[in-house]
Amino acid sequence: MDREAQFRTAVEANQDRIYRICCCYVHDPGEREDAYQEVLIQIWRNLGKFEGRSRLSTWIYRITVNTCLGFARMEKRRKRLLEDEARVDPDKTPAPPAGLAPEDDEKAAGHLYACINRLPPLDRTLVSLFLEDVSTREMAEILGISEGNARVKLHRIKKTLKEMVEKDGHES
Repeated sequence: MDREAQFRTAVEANQDRIYRICCCYVHDPGEREDAYQEVLIQIWRNLGKFEGRSRLSTWIYRITVNTCLGFARMEKRRKRLLEDEARVDPDKTPAPPAGLAPEDDEKAAGHLYACINRLPPLDRTLVSLFLEDVSTREMAEILGISEGNARVKLHRIKKTLKEMVEKDGHES
């Protein structure tokens, strides 16, 4: 299979997962689109270097997470700059988000994702992989941690998310 066909096949098989991971890390829609495109560029550039020591999907996850972490860091810096500006000019402070009605599933899911986004990057990655039904063995491989560590972290993350949701006054 030539490089272009291999790239096309890899992207078609993983494009939804790539986009969902981008959504977990990059909140601004324009930046998210840029992150997605950057992931595709990185896959294209490095496809010839893929050694097959892991599954192709695992390799693509690593590229996606690393790229999105870079974009998330940029987004965080930008947000800090805007917050600093808002402190100087209080009229520019954004309004807090509207309250969440627990009976509204869509809003509840949005709240859960907001809680997930408050987690540290490694925890967010584990949650996104869990939501993609990735095995703990593959999660460990993607993140460079032991499988046991991945299972323990997932258990703690679930507990943390439950506490976050309950603290905010919503059902789990």
